[in-house]
Amino acid sequence: MYLSQTDLSELTPAQTDGILFGGLNERVEKADFALVCGTAPEYARIRAEIAAAYYKKGGTENLIVSGAAVSDKSVKECTVLREMLLNYGVPQTAITEESNAFDTIQNITCTLTEICKRTDVMKVESITVITEPFHMKRALLLAKILLPSFIKVYGFTQGAAIQRGQWKTDERLKNCVKTELKILKDLIIKGRVSDIQF
Repeated sequence: MYLSQTDLSELTPAQTDGILFGGLNERVEKADFALVCGTAPEYARIRAEIAAAYYKKGGTENLIVSGAAVSDKSVKECTVLREMLLNYGVPQTAITEESNAFDTIQNITCTLTEICKRTDVMKVESITVITEPFHMKRALLLAKILLPSFIKVYGFTQGAAIQRGQWKTDERLKNCVKTELKILKDLIIKGRVSDIQF
């Protein structure tokens, strides 16, 4: 069965688990840069914890926290992430703020612009995308089509088993999962990403 041919309302929880949470990578792959996808300030702690763990395990020396003032117009998502990373012991020198991105596509493209400002992009060999488990499938698919093809793209997350269990009862995660499936299906139908078989 393919996601493009599926009525999303008829997906079982097990099918949803397979589509969004199957095969997620919690192994650290060293990368030249890591992009931390922004989110609403009230949920930033989850992504900051994942990014801090990646840094402390030797994943990279260059974390780019991405996100404009999206849901809360009084604070930029990247600033919230930076402050949390500092509190988790990540040094300021390892953190770059990218403050223009309003969505996942812009997280990726604006982060690439920040990298280009700091180094010769032709020398960049790898970038790791860091986000929550429910968001990883889409973030990775988009990164692989939006970043230059010579750059190896990795993904890093933590707590996939926890979110896989929680989304059925947690309203925020339930809404996030529903949104992810809809966006993924739309991207597939528009021919932007490959269909997902499950």
